[in-house]
Amino acid sequence: MTGPNPVGVSLPRTWGELIPRGARVRMAVVAVLLLVAYWAPIRHTLAGRWLSDGNWSHGWLIPLFSLYFLSTKREELTRCRRRPSFWGVLILAVSLAAYFVSAWRLRMSYPQALSVVGAIFGLTLALGGWSIMRVAWFPILFLVLAVPLPQSIYVELTMPQQKLVSAVAAAVMPILTPGLVTEAQAVVIDYIMPGMQPGSLNVEEACSGMRSTMAIVTLGVALAYLGDRPTWQRLVMVAACLPIAMFCNAIRVTVTGLLYVRGYPDLAKGTAHQLLGILMFAIALGLFALAGHVLSRLYVEEPDENAKPEPV
Repeated sequence: MTGPNPVGVSLPRTWGELIPRGARVRMAVVAVLLLVAYWAPIRHTLAGRWLSDGNWSHGWLIPLFSLYFLSTKREELTRCRRRPSFWGVLILAVSLAAYFVSAWRLRMSYPQALSVVGAIFGLTLALGGWSIMRVAWFPILFLVLAVPLPQSIYVELTMPQQKLVSAVAAAVMPILTPGLVTEAQAVVIDYIMPGMQPGSLNVEEACSGMRSTMAIVTLGVALAYLGDRPTWQRLVMVAACLPIAMFCNAIRVTVTGLLYVRGYPDLAKGTAHQLLGILMFAIALGLFALAGHVLSRLYVEEPDENAKPEPV
């Protein structure tokens, strides 16, 4: 149940008051059982990839973001009436079935890891009901962004981005460097500079691929959720995540290419290159803030002139 707090009724102040002890015990037991059942995909497909694959190193932050999202909605959760739902049991059962089928028959790791999110969703719905799920659905589904994509899909999504960013960088570099001639061949930028030997730049995956794109998309989705704005504005901000990520990647590749061409290769690799990547996230944050500011100016709620002033 949501709504204002009735006069004389005290709301729970702690999670212990919100969730009865018996319910907490049941939740803990089920959580331990799920952890045991999903230990293999959590250890290898999730945590293992987060540790070993730099493209998914941001995965460690996503569960922390989800917990933070829940903490910001604590007041709303205290107003919810806990009514266990059978639909949650059904979703939990389907998730467990999908896990065992993908693990023992299909031998596919991605559905196994994805079913972890489904199991958490089903468990929350089964124990808390739809009232709690209306508040908790986003923090739970946000965990999907931490599940590494299959390598085949990852490559299919990365290559078009690399080619597009390479083409943009090849078109912008001559504008900023008079006399420079460039041509993009897939992910390679060939260049000719007066007084220099012709050369080529290979646009690496780290500069223009899914690594930075997924991190920037995660940042944009989080900002869209945290902002106090209408749903349609949040959807617009989510839709802007990919263009902003592509724009930042194009800037990074262009700057890196110019450093190479102008004779500063040391600044285009190593620590300096990593700092440039961090700067791209700062630019992305600024672009998201700008988008939010523009959206907030598009619709301004006018005060009701017929409304009576409240007594002081």
